[in-house]
Amino acid sequence: MASNSAWFVLALAILVSSCSSTPKTSTPSFNTTDRFCVDAQAAIVTSEVEARNEIHTDVAAFTKSKPVARPLVTTQYVWPESAEPNAQPMMVSCKMKTADHLVSEYGAEAAGADIGCSGVNALTLQRVLDSMTPAERRRALFKRGRNVVMETDIVTAMGPIWLEPYAIARVDESGTLRLQAKAMRNDWLDPRYLTAPPQFRGTRYCHLVAPEYLRRLLLGEVKPVSAS
Repeated sequence: MASNSAWFVLALAILVSSCSSTPKTSTPSFNTTDRFCVDAQAAIVTSEVEARNEIHTDVAAFTKSKPVARPLVTTQYVWPESAEPNAQPMMVSCKMKTADHLVSEYGAEAAGADIGCSGVNALTLQRVLDSMTPAERRRALFKRGRNVVMETDIVTAMGPIWLEPYAIARVDESGTLRLQAKAMRNDWLDPRYLTAPPQFRGTRYCHLVAPEYLRRLLLGEVKPVSAS
């Protein structure tokens, strides 16, 4: 489960922007933005090091991209639900840096506990629920969003395996929505990789559920499908 500090890091911006002396009837929708992987980087390793996000619209270019520790650069690619024009985002792929790489580069306070890609998905779930109107919350499936489980991350050290398609969401026999994140992790100080080229070390990659897709799942507007 995500630590309180991790929740704070990712949610700070929306909490501050939502504070007002004028009462509001609902919170603005939480969508996939060009900062999605910046926020994911901050959350996954509890870091306050500000990142620049490199957005890719071509999957081949994204595949070749690498995150950078200094200055901190993340890379992002959004997978749509289908090939149809204006298809909604389904999955967001983020290439980020490990906690030990940020600590090695910026000092001991640069990063903390790693909450996993599933921890970032849990934050997305909470923000999606918080963004719903009262009417949407009442009609939300899976016991109004309470019956959603974060599966243990699928973890690999190999890029080609990380890029293989998989199901990011499924509904089990009991009616529980299960969200599956897929990760690649090669710690900067892992002795197995000390002789590897620097760009292949300290990598923290995640395939994450897109807020729009999770919202549509909760409202029964779409059934789970896999990325391809």
